[in-house]
Amino acid sequence: MQQHLPSGDISPRRHRMSKSRSRTFKGALAAAVATAGLLTALVPGGAQAADNPYERGPAPSNSSIEASRGSYATSQTSVSSLLVRGFGGGTIYYPTSTSDGTFGAVVISPGFTAYESSIAWLGPRLASQGFVVFTIDTNTTLDQPASRGDQLLAALDYLTEDSSVRSRVDSSRLGVMGHSMGGGGTLEAAKDRPSLKAAIPLTGWNTDKTWPEVRTPTLIVGADGDTVASVASHSK
Repeated sequence: MQQHLPSGDISPRRHRMSKSRSRTFKGALAAAVATAGLLTALVPGGAQAADNPYERGPAPSNSSIEASRGSYATSQTSVSSLLVRGFGGGTIYYPTSTSDGTFGAVVISPGFTAYESSIAWLGPRLASQGFVVFTIDTNTTLDQPASRGDQLLAALDYLTEDSSVRSRVDSSRLGVMGHSMGGGGTLEAAKDRPSLKAAIPLTGWNTDKTWPEVRTPTLIVGADGDTVASVASHSK
């Protein structure tokens, strides 16, 4: 299940898989944790620590990925929308241990008309695999992909510069993820900030169908039963 990119390689590699919509998040989670070819810069899996200083926790396996929690105990902290600018606040989930140093981080956006609650379950699950995870609300539930991309980046900036857990984050290893229009926003964020190390659109929706500007390693997850963001019209 493990694929590897050379250290520092951020050449465009897009992977697609087709699943039913009800299984999209589970499939995306497994891919996000297990596909080291996508997330080498965030949480490499399987390499020896001496060879890979970014390794966190045990190498992923089928059973560890499918488990509801990984090897790290986690904590969480709420971020009020009144205290931030550029996005709607949210919840930060993070490994409680500091013995392994800093962790790669990912911000996750919900989709059109949806709230943070729709993606909140991904927070502790991914954090327990060795990430700092920020699930956010958007400014309004009707925000379009370009706005969601800006909000993902604003949330990353808050996470790395102002949040109470900023010392736990490796600011050189950051990623973005989102569902539906949040997935479309993920592509927008990757286009605007090429230094990102990973982008994961989950059944992403966007009126833009070509992304030659994206150089971030990107995993596109499509759902074959999705009639809103169909694979043929959006993921492909």
